Formats: sequence, C-alpha cells, structure tokens
Amino acid sequence: MAQPALKLETAQETVERVNAALRQGYRPPGMPGSGPAAIAIAADEWGVNRATMQGRIVAAKTLYGLEPDDTLFRPQRYQQPVPRAVLQDAPPPEPQVVQPSGRAVRVLAIGDLHQDPRHPDRLNVLTWIARYASLHRFDHIVQIGDWSTWDSVNQHDRNDTAGARHKPSIARDMENLKDSLAAWRAGIDPDYKPRQTVVLGNHENRLERFENANPEAYGMFTGERDQAFLQYGWKTRPYGELFYIEGVAFTHHPVNGVGRAFGGETGPQRAASKTTVPMVSGHTHKRQVHDAAKIGPVDVISMVEIGCALPWGTVESYAKHGMTGWWYGVVPMTVQGGVITDLSFVSMLTLEREYADRLAA
Repeated sequence: MAQPALKLETAQETVERVNAALRQGYRPPGMPGSGPAAIAIAADEWGVNRATMQGRIVAAKTLYGLEPDDTLFRPQRYQQPVPRAVLQDAPPPEPQVVQPSGRAVRVLAIGDLHQDPRHPDRLNVLTWIARYASLHRFDHIVQIGDWSTWDSVNQHDRNDTAGARHKPSIARDMENLKDSLAAWRAGIDPDYKPRQTVVLGNHENRLERFENANPEAYGMFTGERDQAFLQYGWKTRPYGELFYIEGVAFTHHPVNGVGRAFGGETGPQRAASKTTVPMVSGHTHKRQVHDAAKIGPVDVISMVEIGCALPWGTVESYAKHGMTGWWYGVVPMTVQGGVITDLSFVSMLTLEREYADRLAA
C-alpha cells in the first residue's frame, strides 16, 4: 500500500505552526495589511521553504481535512484599550508584525509639467529636477502625466476660431517634447540610472483622441511620442492606468464611476472612500494629502495630490482670473508594502535656488 504524500503527524504540526503564527498577529493568507503572512512566518521558523509550507497546507486539507483556523487571528495594535478585567498594560506589538512588508523604495514624483513650445522657459525646470534627483539617487522616478500640453490637437479651440491661430503645430509640439527630454538628460548624472516611468495624462491623451478622429494618422504621432520617451529612458503607461510601486498606485487622476476625474475640493476624500490602495496623482495642480482611516487590517488609505512642476507662480490661461491654490515643486517619498511611509515636498523655488546655477556651469 502506497504511503500518503504527507504523514498525519507532519500535517498536524504544519497546521499548528500556522495557528500559532495567527495567534501572534500574523495575517491569514489573502488578507492585505502590514508584515509577513502567518504561513511565511511558520515556514521561516520551521526552517522550510515557503512553497513547501504552502504545499503541506494543501496536502493536509486534501488528505486529512486539516487546515489553519483563520479565526485565531488578532491584529496587533499598539496601546490597545485594556479591558477592565485585565490588570496589566497591553504589550506593544512585535515590530515584524506591524511594519510594512516588502522593500522600501524611494520614489521621486513629478507633477504636471505642461511643456509647451510657446513657453521655452519651462524647459529649465527639467534640468533642475534632474540635478536634484541625481544628488538624492531615488530608486524610481515617476512623472504623473501631462508632461506636454499638446495644444496643437486640443478640442477646446475650434480650428475656425481666432484662438486656434495661436495653436502650435503638431510638429512644434513634438519638437518641444524632444527638447524637454534633452533638458532632462542634461541634468542627469551619466552614472545615475533610475527607473523612469511616465503615466500619461489627459493632455497626452489628446493625441489618441486626434488619431481616433483621423484614422489615417492612427499610430503616427502617439508612436513618435512614445518612442521619444523610450529613447531617453522613460517608459510610458496608458492614460487612466494605475501603475503600482510596492502596492502604491500612481495615476494621473483617479476615475469615478462615470469615467471622470474625482474633482472639486473634496476629490481626494471621495476617491479615498472608493480605493483599496494608497494613490498618488496629479491633474489638479494642487498639493493635498488625505489619510482615510479604515476598519480592518489596512489601517489607513492615503491620497496624495502632488501639485505641478511648472515654474513657480505660472497659471495656465484656462484658469483665467479664478482662484487656483496650485503648488509648484516635486514630491520625494518612500513606499513599502502598500504604505506611503515617508512624504515631503520640495518647492520649485528651492529647486531653482539650488540647481539653476548648474545650468550655466
């Protein structure tokens, strides 16, 4: 008679080791949150491969009907309220349980740049930011979209209007994009090779909409745009996509149920009520941080709007004379295990003061 693939004693020990980890506050499988899962901890403490541990759990259930009891899980919270029947303080949690899993990744987030051939002064901004990035050596650089304005194909000014006479040609817009990429390269140290990603914005999407309306040009301009980015080391992601780094989403703007951006003064708050992951976005040109407390193993969802990367004080013409609340600069942060652990803001004034001199050097 063939021996079972897993002995009963081994199956019982496997399940009990996972149960012990659950009692200590390590997460059940499939549950989001900080720290390693109970199965991973049990495997490490037993000295077996995690894949082997997972296989033993499957075999224990298949052969003997044994499986870990997820109801044993109790999340650790620092300084929990002490029940009146208990006369001692609650102990602080184990750091390994509550600290985010995964590795810490340092990210530099760059807001809307709105490069435009009619405003060549905006090119300098890219060299300042590149010098700053080279000094601080971020692991990943994310430009949040609207790198260029692409007014050549905007649909707000019909081509039969006086305003349309001021629109640049597609060729001028494309040349300006390449000039801005060259300005970025001029500021990057040759030995610094970070990952660089552009999550395309609604202004880049103007080219997709133009090609859709003019199918004979399909792929012509968007292909040249994306190839230009790639030539300078930038990978592009589609407009509207959530691009993840260590479980934190980066996108031009979060999208509501009817396919539009969450707008208005309460946009981040309303988006936080819908999303299941922390999110970093641009689009509004405003600097906002909203931490939405949650019930469950994920304690908080953070929404960060990173302002814009225009020269300080620049206001686009569509804002007219209304209030803006825009902020100008870049946003360094650290992300780890689905949490934005560190966040700061560096103004365009600081970048110009500290890095513009190098432009002339």
